[in-house]
Amino acid sequence: MNAVMTTTHTAEEITPRIVAQYIRRHQSELERLTRLYNYYIGDQAILERAKSDKLSNNRLVCNYCQYISDIASAYLLGAPVSYTADHDILPIIDILNAADAQTQDVDLALDSSIFGRCYEMVYMSSDEKPVPKFARVSPLNSFVVYDDTVEQKPVFGVHYYPIFDDFGTLIGYKGVYSTAAFITDIELTTGLEVKTSGEPIEHYFGSVTIDEIYNNGQRRGDFESVMSLNDAYNILQSDRVNDKEQFVEALLVIKGQVLGDTDEESYDTYKALKEHGVMTLDAGSDAAYLTRQFDENSVEVLKTSIENDIHKFSCVPDMSDENFAGNVSGVAMRYKLFALEQKTRIKERYFAEGMRYRLAWIQKYLETTGKGSIPIDDISINFTRPLPTNIMEEAQAAAQLDGLVSKETLLGTLSIVKDPAAEVEALEKEQEEKSEKMLKNQQALIRTDMRTPIINGNGNG
Repeated sequence: MNAVMTTTHTAEEITPRIVAQYIRRHQSELERLTRLYNYYIGDQAILERAKSDKLSNNRLVCNYCQYISDIASAYLLGAPVSYTADHDILPIIDILNAADAQTQDVDLALDSSIFGRCYEMVYMSSDEKPVPKFARVSPLNSFVVYDDTVEQKPVFGVHYYPIFDDFGTLIGYKGVYSTAAFITDIELTTGLEVKTSGEPIEHYFGSVTIDEIYNNGQRRGDFESVMSLNDAYNILQSDRVNDKEQFVEALLVIKGQVLGDTDEESYDTYKALKEHGVMTLDAGSDAAYLTRQFDENSVEVLKTSIENDIHKFSCVPDMSDENFAGNVSGVAMRYKLFALEQKTRIKERYFAEGMRYRLAWIQKYLETTGKGSIPIDDISINFTRPLPTNIMEEAQAAAQLDGLVSKETLLGTLSIVKDPAAEVEALEKEQEEKSEKMLKNQQALIRTDMRTPIINGNGNG
């Protein structure tokens, strides 16, 4: 199950009993979500592999799943998002900074990469003067239910968690559900039946206080399609170590030689042989290790093939590859990152939608508390890629464009210029100041020349 949950009920019709029904539906998806989380933290299928006690059973976890999610989420939000507008948005920026929204964004991006979606909850702080705060809540215990129209507007959101007694025994669940107008506490039994529910409390935010952000249209994680390849890679690497270990512990086969007349003599001979590694054989006798032939070259080819498939199908390149060396041109780097860039652009659109939902919370809070109304529709949400840049290469390209495009467009090609329009203005101001200084210097020279007496050939003025 990975489908969006919908309801035919309106927000006014939502009751604790209906919420409990949807929690049970969410529980049916926990197996998949838990497996995704386990693969990210390295708890993968190879760890469950069992073999005979006489055989080597190394179980190596080569955690490509973690690598993929870490790189994909860092590429999306490793550099903080910025907000710009033609009007004053400082009150919004102040709330975002006070809530440490930049750190929150990184956590949300990682959840989205692992689970295929992430959830953010807004709430009022417990300070003497409460302010809006944002909490990342796990897809393992949170969800949003939408209406059954093509618009799929949020009807209510739920965050719940298990309660245990002092002995670690599950005794029930507690949680909260939110509509666009109210927040309600709820307590459930171990069988997910409603035990108690609180009185609905009106909130400031004008919409459901839990927001869901998709990773992509299918709500799939970044490594979900390559988990079987990661399993194959783990098995291959584990068996390579097993074969090496079993080679060291190979059986010694002795032909035409008896190493002792009694069991005790044979045991002493075997012990001495193991300690010293030397033995004497009679003429016509032979000794050799019984080993399994291992084609290392074929295994290396298979390993490389699996690695390439993991990177190809996840669209996350191997950053340790020599193709990402420091001397690679900017254009070549972009080609290497083309698949990841296209994937990230899709993620970016969904995240921008989620961030607009967050801005709407702040806008409604400011209006409700009488702190002003700030338009948010024209606020630009700007994502920056945390990539190394070749300033010299950019400067050479900009120099060739000089005279062919406007100053603002030209400066926009330089990664060190964050605001081309402001940079043009600063450059013009600098040129004006330089011109004024040159004019003053020329005027000073003229005045000096006029005050200097002219000396004739006789030495008289």
